[in-house]
Amino acid sequence: MILIKKFFTILIVLFTFISNSKSQDLIVYLDLDNVVSNSKAGKLILEKLDKSKKSALLKFEKKEKELKKIEEEIKKQKNIISEDELKKRLVVFRKEVSNFRQERQKVINDFNIKKKGEFEEFFKKITPIIETYVNEKKIDIVLDKKNIFVGSKKKNITQEIIKIIDNKIK
Repeated sequence: MILIKKFFTILIVLFTFISNSKSQDLIVYLDLDNVVSNSKAGKLILEKLDKSKKSALLKFEKKEKELKKIEEEIKKQKNIISEDELKKRLVVFRKEVSNFRQERQKVINDFNIKKKGEFEEFFKKITPIIETYVNEKKIDIVLDKKNIFVGSKKKNITQEIIKIIDNKIK
C-alpha cells in the first residue's frame, strides 16, 4: 500500500512539473542559402565569384586547346622526325601538361580560399544583424532550414532577414 502511494505521489509530481514546464521558447528557422542567393550583398558576392570562375575557365580552355594542338602536331610528325627529336618534343609537351595541371590546381585552390573568405566576411556582417533581430523579437533558438524536416511557414524568418540585410548592408 505504501509503495502504491509513493508511486502515485511521484506520478502526480511528474505531471505537475511536465505541465508547468510546457515550453514557451520561441523557435524559428532561417534558410541561409536563400539569404545568400536573394540578398543584395549575397548576390553581389555570387556574381563576383562567378565572373572570377568564368574568366579562369576561359583561360584554361584556351590553354587546353593549345596543348591538344601541340599533341596532334607531335602525333602527325611521329613518323617523320627522328626518335630523339620525338622524345625531346614529348618531354617538353609532358612538362607543359604538368605545368598546366599545377597551375589549374593552384587557381582552383585560390578560388576556393577566396570563396571561403568572401562568405566568412558576409556571415560576419549578417550575424550581428540576425542577433539584433533575435533579441528584438525575443527568439530563443534559430535553426538552419537544412536541419528542419517539417516546419510551419510562420516560423520561417528568411524573408524578414533578407529585407533587413538589404537595408543595412549596401
